[in-house]
Amino acid sequence: MKIWLGGARGSFAVSGPEYGRHGGDTFAMLVEGQDGAQLLLDAGSGVRRLLSRLRADYVLYFTHTHLDHLLGLPLLENKWPRQLVLPRGDLAATLARVFSPPIWPVTLSTADYSVPAMQAAVGGLVIRWHEVAHPDGCVAYRVDEPATGESMVVATDCEWPAMAPAAQESFVKFAHGADLLVFDAQYLPEEYPAHRGWGHSTWADAVAVAQRCAAKRLWLIHHKPKRTDAELAALGAAAAAVFPGATVPVPD
Repeated sequence: MKIWLGGARGSFAVSGPEYGRHGGDTFAMLVEGQDGAQLLLDAGSGVRRLLSRLRADYVLYFTHTHLDHLLGLPLLENKWPRQLVLPRGDLAATLARVFSPPIWPVTLSTADYSVPAMQAAVGGLVIRWHEVAHPDGCVAYRVDEPATGESMVVATDCEWPAMAPAAQESFVKFAHGADLLVFDAQYLPEEYPAHRGWGHSTWADAVAVAQRCAAKRLWLIHHKPKRTDAELAALGAAAAAVFPGATVPVPD
C-alpha cells in the first residue's frame, strides 16, 4: 500500500513562507494498492499535488462535504474519478448545489455517485467506514489490503471529546491495530475549550486514540489554518514525546 498526502491543512488554504514545509493546501490523500487500484480520499486544494499520480480509473471517497474537502474538485475535470462515494447524505445534490451557477460557472462532469455498504472494495483495497463527531456529520475510513496485511485509518474531522464512551469504544475497535492512523489534530490542548463543539480534536486527543487503538504510527493532520511550520514542528515533537510513532507529515 502506497500513500501520498496532497494537503493536510484544515478549514481553508493559506500561503506564505511560514507554511513552506507543510504547505497551505487543505486535505487530500491518495492510497494505491499493490495491484495499482487507487482511492482518493477527499478533494481539498491538495489534489493539485496528486494530479500527476492519478490513473484513469481511480475512485474518490469523501469523508464529508464541507468546502475545505471538496474545493479541489474543479482541478479534477480532466482526470475525473470513475465513481464518487459518500456513505451518508445526497452527494450528487450537494455537489450540484455548490458547483453550478451562480456560485461556479461550470457544472461538474457526469459521474457515478454511490452510497456504499459498510464494507466496499476498490481493487484489492477493502474499505470500511465509521461515523465520527463533526457538525453536519462526517465519517472515518479504514483501508485494509489483505494481500499485504497493511492497513490505515483516516479520521480527518473528528471531535473526540464529543463522542460518547460507547462511540469511542466502537471507533477503537474499528481502528484497532492499524499500521497508520491519520487523525485530526487541529488544536493544542489549551486551545480546545474555546473551540468546543467546532468538530475537531487536539494533538493530545490524537495521541490518546492512537494508544488505545494500538496503532503503529500516527499522522497528525487537519492543522489549524495559520499554524506555521515552526509551530507544527513543536506540536509534532510534543506528540512524539508521548507516542514515538507520531509525526506531522509533509505533503508530497
